Amino acid sequence: MLLIVTAQNAAKHQTELDQAFRLRHKVFVEEKGWTDLRREDRREIDRFDDEHAVHMLVIAENRVVGYQRMLPSTQPHLLSEVLSDLCEGLRLVGENIWEWTRYCVEPQHRERGRMLSPVANALLSSIVEWGLATNIDTIIIEMNPLWLLRLVQLHFRVTPLGLPKVIGGEETIAVTASFDERTLQRLRETRSTGNRKSAS
Repeated sequence: MLLIVTAQNAAKHQTELDQAFRLRHKVFVEEKGWTDLRREDRREIDRFDDEHAVHMLVIAENRVVGYQRMLPSTQPHLLSEVLSDLCEGLRLVGENIWEWTRYCVEPQHRERGRMLSPVANALLSSIVEWGLATNIDTIIIEMNPLWLLRLVQLHFRVTPLGLPKVIGGEETIAVTASFDERTLQRLRETRSTGNRKSAS
């Protein structure tokens, strides 16, 4: 099940948000070793978890197994405030452009090999479906360059904003990735192919 949490409904979903922040801590602090994010309560929360953030959660068996956060480019976000050196030209800003951050999936729900896991597919699909419904067609991503080919294969139109830099021990590049109905169709095809392989 996909749950979208905004400032308007956050009060009703505090339990799910708490699980999401704990998953973020598990992945980014405990797995990736981003120790500057460590908190005693083991909930990874930053200044961008404000009233503008849109939280997308995948829930299975009553617990959060996948998470991502969307931030409007018209408000302070990671690329504008923290990782601005990844952008070598003019930073894109617009109502149709949002930043995709804090993507994380429970280890047992991650992909094996080249295929997207069902949880990963659900998260990416939710961005495209939500975007198409709200006149958003471009996302900003700070990511490992290895994701470039995967996004292109999923029919995102990807444009690097600068050269990769090592951040937190990991090579990172900032890109914009635009999408449309073809992207959603490709994600659905990928989901169907994965389901057929799982059943065989």
